[in-house]
Amino acid sequence: MPFSVDDLAQHAGASTEVLEALSLALPLGEGRLYFPWTSRKKHGGIREVVKPVGPFDAITKNLHRSFTDQLPYEAPGHVHGFVHGRSTVSNASQHLDKTCVLRVDLEDFFPSIRAAMVRASLQSQGYDEKATDIAVSVVTIAGKLPVGVSTSPFLSNLAFQDTDRLLAEYAQSRELSFTRYVDDLTFSGEVSDRHLVDIARILDDAGWSVNTRKTAFMRRGGPQYVTGLYVGDAGGPRIPRKIKRRMRWILHIISKFGYDTYMADFGGEDQEMYRRRLLGWACYIAAVEPDVGYPLLRAFDELVPDVYAGVNAYADIADWVDTKEDLDDLDGLL
Repeated sequence: MPFSVDDLAQHAGASTEVLEALSLALPLGEGRLYFPWTSRKKHGGIREVVKPVGPFDAITKNLHRSFTDQLPYEAPGHVHGFVHGRSTVSNASQHLDKTCVLRVDLEDFFPSIRAAMVRASLQSQGYDEKATDIAVSVVTIAGKLPVGVSTSPFLSNLAFQDTDRLLAEYAQSRELSFTRYVDDLTFSGEVSDRHLVDIARILDDAGWSVNTRKTAFMRRGGPQYVTGLYVGDAGGPRIPRKIKRRMRWILHIISKFGYDTYMADFGGEDQEMYRRRLLGWACYIAAVEPDVGYPLLRAFDELVPDVYAGVNAYADIADWVDTKEDLDDLDGLL
């Protein structure tokens, strides 16, 4: 049976009337239903983010649960972003000790997913026309998929599924390993310029744009990084040395001078190196290299006081954006 508007309302935890009112209010909802936020990209340009509040936040969180629990979509094995049980580590693990690693980055991934693409994706999953109309009007803002809304990650994977299939078929036919983590596409093996031309054509034909500034061939013997992790060792992904050195330096400064001095005199405040972030970085390192990460985690937990929460209204969104940019540049961690 098609997924109806009554089904949508039940899963959203709101009446049909509320959903319709929300869809009409969203274009004018800035400041009442969401707050805009911008992040300057390290390679130029601005990333636009929204922070949902009130009923919009609650409804989109409910819809996210509905999408993941009810829709028949299952992420292919090569998709590692926004998939339960998969991560940057599982993504990088598919490209260990390869002759060549090719990174292909997509330009403005979320904003390039327009309302029409979301509409087609939901209808392919069994939504009827009215349910699709209302759902699309709730999960898109200004006709595009917004960064920061709970439903956007799943819907981005759903919108990319046809291209995922084409790229996976191409990689298999050329005996290449292929994974995707959000907008980071990685191919490894005997990768050549010819493969890049073919991949770019597949993406272009499907309506996606390649960010040529971040596209790179990484050959054996040189630095090979996938979603921020070193993959040149067959033993498993590794945290880059510069990140481990940086974290040890931060720990040394805090141990010697105290957290207040580190924040005030050594750039911690400028980098928003609050307790939650430091512990998050240490946890991530521990997930990849336990022998390095757990001592850091214990030390930061002891040395950085709880009072320095440092969380602002956009902290969770800001951390996601910073992470995505930082992973590309090997300057930060999830």
